[in-house]
Amino acid sequence: RTPASAGSQTTWTWSGWVKRTTLGTDQSLFGASNGVSNTTDTILFINSTDTIRFITGSVNAFTTTQVFRDVSSWYHIVLAFDTTQATAANRVKLYVNGSQVTAFSATSYPTQNSTWYVNSANPHRLGGYPTSSAYYFNGYITETYLIDGQALTPSTFEIGRAHV
Repeated sequence: RTPASAGSQTTWTWSGWVKRTTLGTDQSLFGASNGVSNTTDTILFINSTDTIRFITGSVNAFTTTQVFRDVSSWYHIVLAFDTTQATAANRVKLYVNGSQVTAFSATSYPTQNSTWYVNSANPHRLGGYPTSSAYYFNGYITETYLIDGQALTPSTFEIGRAHV
């Protein structure tokens, strides 16, 4: 989907329930792009080591140390993005099954007030890279929300509706 107009590119939340069926491959959950090349994509994905990674272009915001290899379980994943925060570690928060993830093998938080491509008037894609037909998600994604202008916690979301 390509939005007709831009929303807040400094503050937003993505939430979704994810069930994996294939391990050991790069699989995109959600992303947005300037529509030109994947070197400028903003992407939340599960990589080939079964960790969760969030990137924009060549900037790796984070890669979790925890692996997500249970193909029999659903994971509730929430990514809260707010570059208006003064503290770098508060600018991007990841939650899995209601708990904030704080152990990362790599982190490079965005600069204060920076904008990434989510909520831009550019291509957005669920379950695949925004600018290419690669890294499709193998599994199920449901109850997804992209909340414009708010960095929310998992308690905001309930199966069946979002409380915003």
